[in-house]
Amino acid sequence: MSETIPLNPITLPLNQISLIEASAGTGKTYTIGSLYLRLLLKAGENNFSRPLNVEEILVVTFTEMATEELKKKIRERITDAIDKLTAFAETQDKSAFKNDKFLTALSQDLDIFEAIHRLKLADQNMDLAAIYTIHGFCRRMLMQYAFHSGIHFNLELIKDQSDLLVRFANEFWREHFYPLDFESANFIATELVSPANVLSLLKADLGKDLQVEIENKQALSVPIQIFLPQYLGGYQKALNELKEFWLESGDEISAIITNELEKDYPKDQLKSLNRKKYQVKRLGDWINKINQWSNNPRDYQINTTLKDYFLQSSIEKNYEEQTDKNKDKKPATPFYSSIFAELEKRVNALMTPDLLSKLILYHYRQGLQQKLLDYKLNHQEKSFDDLLRLLCEALQGAQGDELAEMIRFQYPFAMIDEFQDTDSQQYAIFSKIYRDNPEKNTGFIMIGDPKQAIYRFRGADIFTYLKASEEAQSRFELTKNYRSEKHLVDGVNALFDFPQSPFIYQNINFTAVDSRDDHLRFYLNGKVEPAYRFYLTESDKVNKTEMAKICAISIQHWLKSAVENQAVFQNEDTCKTLQAANIAVLVRDKNEAALVKNELQKLGIASVYLSDQSSVFDSHVAVELLRILKACLNVAERPILNAIATALFGLNAADIHQIQQNEADWQRWADSFAQYQQTWQRQGILVMLHQILLEQGISERLLSQATGERDLTDFLHLAEILQQAATLHESEAALLSWFEKQIQGEGRQEAQIRLESERQLVKIVTIHKSKGLEYDLVWLPFLAVPSKDPSKKDINIYYSKERDETLWDMENRNLNALYEETFAEELRLLYVALTRAKYQMAFALPSQFDKKWNALHYVLSQGEIGKEINLSDSKNTETLLQTFKEKMQDNVEICTKPNLEALTALSINTKTDDLKAAEFTGNIEQDWRITSFTSIEQAHRRQNYFAESAGKKHAVFDDAKDYDSQNAIEISTALLNENESNILDLPRGKQVGTALHRHFENCYFSDLANTEEIDKLRQSLQLDETFTEPLQNWLQQISHTPLSNKIGITLADLENKDCIKEMPFYLAIREHFDVKAFNRALKAHHHLPSEPLQFEQIQGMVRGSIDLVFRHNGKYYLVDYKSNFLGSSLTDYNQEALKKEMLHSHYDWQYLIYTLALHRYLQSVVPHYNYARDFGGVFYLFLRGMNGEPQSGVFYDHPSVELITELDGVF
Repeated sequence: MSETIPLNPITLPLNQISLIEASAGTGKTYTIGSLYLRLLLKAGENNFSRPLNVEEILVVTFTEMATEELKKKIRERITDAIDKLTAFAETQDKSAFKNDKFLTALSQDLDIFEAIHRLKLADQNMDLAAIYTIHGFCRRMLMQYAFHSGIHFNLELIKDQSDLLVRFANEFWREHFYPLDFESANFIATELVSPANVLSLLKADLGKDLQVEIENKQALSVPIQIFLPQYLGGYQKALNELKEFWLESGDEISAIITNELEKDYPKDQLKSLNRKKYQVKRLGDWINKINQWSNNPRDYQINTTLKDYFLQSSIEKNYEEQTDKNKDKKPATPFYSSIFAELEKRVNALMTPDLLSKLILYHYRQGLQQKLLDYKLNHQEKSFDDLLRLLCEALQGAQGDELAEMIRFQYPFAMIDEFQDTDSQQYAIFSKIYRDNPEKNTGFIMIGDPKQAIYRFRGADIFTYLKASEEAQSRFELTKNYRSEKHLVDGVNALFDFPQSPFIYQNINFTAVDSRDDHLRFYLNGKVEPAYRFYLTESDKVNKTEMAKICAISIQHWLKSAVENQAVFQNEDTCKTLQAANIAVLVRDKNEAALVKNELQKLGIASVYLSDQSSVFDSHVAVELLRILKACLNVAERPILNAIATALFGLNAADIHQIQQNEADWQRWADSFAQYQQTWQRQGILVMLHQILLEQGISERLLSQATGERDLTDFLHLAEILQQAATLHESEAALLSWFEKQIQGEGRQEAQIRLESERQLVKIVTIHKSKGLEYDLVWLPFLAVPSKDPSKKDINIYYSKERDETLWDMENRNLNALYEETFAEELRLLYVALTRAKYQMAFALPSQFDKKWNALHYVLSQGEIGKEINLSDSKNTETLLQTFKEKMQDNVEICTKPNLEALTALSINTKTDDLKAAEFTGNIEQDWRITSFTSIEQAHRRQNYFAESAGKKHAVFDDAKDYDSQNAIEISTALLNENESNILDLPRGKQVGTALHRHFENCYFSDLANTEEIDKLRQSLQLDETFTEPLQNWLQQISHTPLSNKIGITLADLENKDCIKEMPFYLAIREHFDVKAFNRALKAHHHLPSEPLQFEQIQGMVRGSIDLVFRHNGKYYLVDYKSNFLGSSLTDYNQEALKKEMLHSHYDWQYLIYTLALHRYLQSVVPHYNYARDFGGVFYLFLRGMNGEPQSGVFYDHPSVELITELDGVF
């Protein structure tokens, strides 16, 4: 491993593989922007070999939000550099750089005017910048280099496969567990609970390559159909036999033990049975408990009383306990009976229920993976994770070296942000591209912080990062914190800078960082606040409710002081008063968030939970809205009463009773709901819901309540969802049924709850979500909560460094590794939490830490508590904090008896100025659009039609298609003669063309006559079975028709890896498409006598889909299928007839557009591409005329270089 050195953005080498470790707040994004500027300008020392443009600098991160933020920040750095360099060019005064040390140093050797020019060009092209998510990058590469990746162009991307997983989890449960006998089904229902529960256990690791650590490997290899009867059924059988054996032997066992207990022993000798435990009065209770267990078919666990007292080994263990306490007495022989030995033999023969349930989970996981794989193969769909796998496989495949070279050629330099969140697959991709084949003209930088690797639950793998760190040529670190007040930085340094591995693993180092120079201070009531404030509860137990209350009251005191202008943030230049939005409370989950939110609400303090992942369908507003909609649909007494009894209407029991008793009142409500029903039917559900909102005063009523803003947001969100869903349902009743199912959770669509407001509110956010963010004041009320024992989980996964594998430890063989991984991540999570604040952090802690392991306990004790889940002793909290305070020179305040008292509810002014939308006075051009060859050709025919029809009563124009629209014969009545040549009389029309295209897309060309696919084709054409053989013979002839005498290839010769089927494209049109220039190019260079194109001026894009692109002997060919009927004789498909049809339908225009699109595509993906050398030509296959003879039904052309070059300038 190379030595880590401080980073200098001016001198960092850009032509090698480097790793940058960026501790929290040290300016990671700023550093990326600095390196980006150097790459654009070829500036600084140890430069890249040439200046790059924005399309050549690959920047990859892990979320859409991070990608947009990074692009925004880089653009800001570019525009800022333009402004400063321009000012410097005009004045030659370095004050123009405004203390920008980086840009000042960078400008030393720059041609300033050339630099400004390049930066302006970069700014103009930032929309083309190669800044992507990891999944976005993989998808681009797979599609762009489809020949090398083998990916279908019509690949559908599944953004969220949750619904599929729910469906398959339910299917697996039904298929394999419904047929089970009662006892086995009871085991499944108790251990696995439900398909939803199984999915929650398996989902996080479903895509991982897991190796299972278990002694009985055979249990993994048998299929589920055999496993369940053999293992689960076998367990139940053996358990029942054990129970029967006990019931048969119970009296004998009782007598044996009773006889032994009645024996007399010398006083100085031990007894064979430990009589402090084995007593006659207990024996009866024990036996009764075991009898009850034996008679209960639902109880499949091994009875604990049986295990603890009636196995031979437990008798001996209990005997040993008395020897330790009575060493002065003579030993005796531990009591032995063959019946206890037999019980032990039977118990030991049983697999533990825990292991059995884990094995069932393993098979469930296998089944889910297979179902998902089968579905994706059948539907040509892939998930985000599949994109990574496919690109990784392509890079490791036969053409992997060539693919890596092409990606390096396209992106000679790459930066991977947040690299600590990578995994082995992602690293394998970039390692193959940049590390395995290093070149002088490429560079690769990984940027991350292993101390902030907290997304293991999403698949992030810290061990991959550590491996990459060891393989990097150079390692750099950012050493200055620009986020936090000096003493906060000192505090983190003091907590984590100790020799006993502060992050458990030796190769995750902690380096103390410096702080910013400006003097940040938080003043409260005229005094400078300490950086750290700890509130200790009187209890020595973790009481979350008490901690949340202390947190809320502390915040209330802050805000009260702020109202009086006595809570102020100050640095050298500015001063601002504390507002609620400056405060963040960091929690672990929604339950902790709810505790804090509830306590704040009691004190009249509004807050927002920024990490809320709940569904709006789970809200109580959804249930109430359902009742209202039922009343609107069924205007009757019971539904109306249910509706008006909801909190949305605000009526109490007395109000509703009055309505029921007063006929006039009741009629008014009935009329209102009848009116709502009419509005729903005539104007839609959204209009109706807004009508109810206004007429019933729901908005005003809700906003007067503590949770009203949340409820109103949910109401409006649900109204919007219902409006969207209404377009997919035929009736109001169908929509209502759908809504009810959504609330019940059936096939639920994604509908994450929305934030109720963005105004001045206290923020509650999970520690995970807070990563990368900063807050002025941070409260951490629950940091003392002890860690959960990871060995108790159903799926225990850890990384084995020795085997370089991720293991599922079913039998808890290596708990130390499991504990280490868990504790290490807890420490990284603590580090993230402790590095979010800018001015101050506040904590609530118990007076004594728990005897379960805790990350804060670990760092406060400087690692002394060790790495065991159960601690032998816990430290006094105040003692630990006093040690910390001494290191911090009193920038810590410890409140041992918090004297916080709740004040009266606060009224915080959140009034804003009335706003008015700006009026748009500009002009929007309407001629930009996406068109197609068909649209262009239709427009041409319309122009001719109007020209030719002047003065005529009748004029006809037809549309050029891949099929026949004229005189189309109904397929259901079509007849096909037995004579094979009369396949020419196959039914005509769009349905035939579509079916044939689909057949060619779905089949391998070597297997076009596959019986199963032929049956699908025949059925889609509505033909009976007598047509199977003629269709097979015809498609066999098509696949074996030589396309050209020159290259001597047939469709059947093509390998799938050399083909792209149904290749979509968008061909950019220059600002204004010049029809005359197009016609001039055709006249000068096109050998077919094509008529001039008549078309209005357009700008935008031409969209199309090429039926087939194939590669043969290094050349690329374009193929289009035509099912047009040209006549009932093969002579109607000779070369002269084909040429005539090509001109009549203007197919030559089509293939010239397609050729130009393919030409531009190949230019972008094939290194050193040359049209004359690499483009093979165009084949138009008139399928009805292809009979196996060379070029039968085949039209071929190779547009000249001159023609394509000139058209490239026209479009």
